[in-house]
Amino acid sequence: MTLAAFATEWSLFGGSPLGFHAVNLVGHVAVSLLVLALLAVFATPSAAVAGALLFALHPVHVEAVANVVGQGELLAAAAYLMACLLYLRGAGWGPAGRAVRLAGVAGLYLVGLGAKEIAVTLPAALVLLEWFRTAPEPPARRIRRELPLLTSLVAVLGGYLLLRWSVLGTVTGEVAAPALRGLTGGQRILSGLSVWPEYVRLFLWPVDLSADYAPGVLRVARSVTPAVVAGAGTLVLLAVAAGAARRRMPPVSLGILWFAVAVLPVSNLVVAAGVLLAERTLYLPSVGWSFVVAGLVAAIPSSSTERARRGLPLAGLAVGAALMIRTVTRNPTWMNTFTVLNTLAVEHPESYLALRARAAGLVRVGAVEKARASYEAAVALAPRHYGLLVEVGGFYGRLREYPRAEELLRQAIAVTPDQPSAYRLLAEQYIRRGMERKGHRTALEGLARAGPDRELWALVSESYIAKGDLEAAIRARRAALGQDPESAADWARLAELLDAVGRTRDAREARARYEELTTSTANSEP
Repeated sequence: MTLAAFATEWSLFGGSPLGFHAVNLVGHVAVSLLVLALLAVFATPSAAVAGALLFALHPVHVEAVANVVGQGELLAAAAYLMACLLYLRGAGWGPAGRAVRLAGVAGLYLVGLGAKEIAVTLPAALVLLEWFRTAPEPPARRIRRELPLLTSLVAVLGGYLLLRWSVLGTVTGEVAAPALRGLTGGQRILSGLSVWPEYVRLFLWPVDLSADYAPGVLRVARSVTPAVVAGAGTLVLLAVAAGAARRRMPPVSLGILWFAVAVLPVSNLVVAAGVLLAERTLYLPSVGWSFVVAGLVAAIPSSSTERARRGLPLAGLAVGAALMIRTVTRNPTWMNTFTVLNTLAVEHPESYLALRARAAGLVRVGAVEKARASYEAAVALAPRHYGLLVEVGGFYGRLREYPRAEELLRQAIAVTPDQPSAYRLLAEQYIRRGMERKGHRTALEGLARAGPDRELWALVSESYIAKGDLEAAIRARRAALGQDPESAADWARLAELLDAVGRTRDAREARARYEELTTSTANSEP
């Protein structure tokens, strides 16, 4: 759904970033209005407005709204909230209306799942809403009556997971966060627990925000640490607060439980997620904090003094203004990659991502030793990050410090054996050092484990050239062209090889193809 939306917007706006940002902004307004409508079912109008304004203005949502890729979060949240409203509003409809309601909620669930996996918890959210909804019948009886609808959602989820498995080969996700790789299930859960104080802090005091919460900013927990204890304590306190508020302030209890349920898919408590923490993933869960605020506002006694009644709106305006100012000042961070990394380097220089970006910049200006120190610090923080290991392995290869380069590239292969980049660099470095047999074996290992790859076949060809087996080199070069027939460099190299073995006619054809491709490329350039 998200990719379809992007494709449509690209077509409508001609690739202009302004169009994408406009859609995100309108989408956030729409989601905020849906939050208002949902809160109005459980709280007074003024309390619902207070909760919805918190959602609309909160700085933790800047990443989801200002960064175009966050549109997936907005689409998922919109479908999720519309499903909740349809479920609640249609509870009293007749048989025909309830059939339409069932189909509508199931369809919106599928749309939400197609936008972002965060929507997976909708059935649990509907049970929560039913439990807290005011009605003459006991909640358990009402939930039993909704079993056909809930069963249909389970069927939708089953179909979605089957499709996901057929495409990805897994139902949970392709790649866990680099920081989580190599952890046991228990260590992953401990790491997930350690993040909970940060969840609460981000909503209560969103002054310190970060584009990256990977190692350096946050750390994984391999044993019970003070951060894990604090996280467990936070969960206990939230559970106690939810229980205590159940009778006197039901929206507060509902809000705490909403957050706990909605954040589960990205909490690393159930499955390994693609991030340790990312602000964009809190977009839908944060509706729970809007419920909490609405419940607190609704609980203010009507017998309050005149001064208190006047002061509360002013206090609310002050909080809203502070949130809006922080949101406005945060927006420019997401203008482009440079602003993201520059802000991260200033605000969180301890982040491995900031260290990596700094090292790359130092390489460009020739400060090799400082770059080395930054790269090593980044690797120490993220020793299982495939892209980082490959980048640093290439850095050491260019310095001809081959033992360290080989160590890092082998480490990358051990982390992600089905990606070709590390094999390419390692095989190239072996060939450059005159170790053709090792280069040959490494390239073939990459082809066997990562699958067909043009550059790996080209390296196999080069290793055959070094051994003097030109016919084998020709066959390998043709295999490279089989992966990418438009590679002008491979046609040129093939022509040289064919000339060397005396196959003049074939060499002319290869050279003609090379010239055709280079001419076409030159003509297409502005």
